[in-house]
Amino acid sequence: MSTLPNGMDYTLKNYYDEWRKKGKLPPMLEGKLPGKLLPDQARIALLRSKRLHYFDETLNIKLEGMLDDALMLDNNAIIPIDNKTRGFPPKETHEAHIFQMSAYTYLLRKNNYPTQNTAYLILWYLDHKHMNMDDPLAFNVAIEEVHTDPEKVQQALQDIRQAMDDQMPPFAITCEFCKYRNIGY
Repeated sequence: MSTLPNGMDYTLKNYYDEWRKKGKLPPMLEGKLPGKLLPDQARIALLRSKRLHYFDETLNIKLEGMLDDALMLDNNAIIPIDNKTRGFPPKETHEAHIFQMSAYTYLLRKNNYPTQNTAYLILWYLDHKHMNMDDPLAFNVAIEEVHTDPEKVQQALQDIRQAMDDQMPPFAITCEFCKYRNIGY
């Protein structure tokens, strides 16, 4: 497993925390995002931990999430931020990232945080076609506003519960998934 993504994660969180102390957005994000970084360091520590969770008693399912960071808008809404690092410029927003941000909005709402159906993906990327030869590892940044849909998350949880409650299909030698079932046991 590569340690570079983890190193980037810690570096960006430290970067945000340093600018949070100053009450400002980091320079690479200034003017590109609404609001400010969530000012409460203890609260952001909670949102970055698995303690951000919701247990649906009806479905008997627990959902957990760990935000990278969050914005606070002028109306006090807390908006999730997620960093993605890439080795090339972004082309389109991946559906899994949209669902991830919807899950964060869902968790914030279920934990009684004021929020709205918006999140931001911050894409940190290298651009080998337009690189600065004096600083070849300088990251570029692109920001994507994402419309989140917490109802899709609720529906997915219901679908998961249904799948868990359904009877397991019989083993079939031709099933591409069954042949992996016992690996590692």
